[in-house]
Amino acid sequence: MSSDQSRDELRAELLQSARRVGSQAALFSLAVADRLGLAGTDVECLDRLLVEGTLTVGRLAELTGLTTGAATRMVDRLEQAGYVSRVPDPSDRRRVLVEPVPGVGDKLGAMHDSLRRAQMEIFDRYDESQLRLLGGFLHELDGTLLDETAKMRNPSEQSDAGGSYAAPVGGVTSGRLIFLSGAPRIAVTGDPALRELYQARFAGPMPKMRARGGIVTVSYPRFAWFDWRTQVAGQYVDASAHWQKDTGDIALNCSIPWAIELRGGVSSWTADLRTIRLESFELRGGASQLELTLAAPRGIVPVHIRGGINRISITRPVGVAAGLEVRGGVSEIAVDGEVVKGSGPISMQSPGADSAADRYEIQIDGGANKVSISAF
Repeated sequence: MSSDQSRDELRAELLQSARRVGSQAALFSLAVADRLGLAGTDVECLDRLLVEGTLTVGRLAELTGLTTGAATRMVDRLEQAGYVSRVPDPSDRRRVLVEPVPGVGDKLGAMHDSLRRAQMEIFDRYDESQLRLLGGFLHELDGTLLDETAKMRNPSEQSDAGGSYAAPVGGVTSGRLIFLSGAPRIAVTGDPALRELYQARFAGPMPKMRARGGIVTVSYPRFAWFDWRTQVAGQYVDASAHWQKDTGDIALNCSIPWAIELRGGVSSWTADLRTIRLESFELRGGASQLELTLAAPRGIVPVHIRGGINRISITRPVGVAAGLEVRGGVSEIAVDGEVVKGSGPISMQSPGADSAADRYEIQIDGGANKVSISAF
């Protein structure tokens, strides 16, 4: 075995050991948090306060990798629980400092006594030079973890790098995909081979994604999105060209049914859901383009679109019943080849849709340019 190979193996072993230590430290912190009735991050931040001393909320956010807003809410919780207090900065009365209340260090320290004694026993096995080496390593590792935590919590700052997300299915029996804010060009598909709950990849500004209990939320930073509801000379503008490089591709697990909700509008949305059992679809805030390719429904599946929109195209399997109700103004509607031009309100449906047990009920509130409902 070469010395290079030996070094590579040693580095790999160190990485695994550091990861295991980090995981165990996080579990220990959670156990302490349970004893105190706090969240895990609250205990981590309280411990950082005890180590660093009195800090501003902004500095505390920097040291923990939290956003300023998250750090403020954390301090609110700790203050309400009686662990910290806010005091004026004696050097600048305009600033507020956060400090632990007297006795908190002793209370938290008592929970760490056993761990501290065990750690001291380990330290006693090393001489001073080795301890200095370990101290330097841990100091550098702490800074690296702080930087990487900030990157993970604020992926939108890596606007040119793009990135991906995924989450395990776990024991969930249904999924819900929710866009909490406006979005650029998004494509959604069902992937029969996907074992995760979802997989997503983005180019351009990255959103924050979270998955909990089958609910997947997507939140883009607040951009000055082009208003796709704007009309020029009476015509709806196709705004999708403004963000051709800002895209998102999301694959959904096909083994569970999904509900999809867009709360802040979207530039361009394309969804091929032929392998997905859709329970509902709702778009609020308007869009430039919306394309839905749907599977055969189970029961009555609502598709509700609110806000101004340029083009809507919805396709479903041949023979699937669909009803359409347009409550706002519209230039042109085509349902299975039947074309209607003029303003709303307009109500149309495929043959037998009113009595079909399995059907799509499509409702469009607000203005639209062209609407197409067809079969494939």
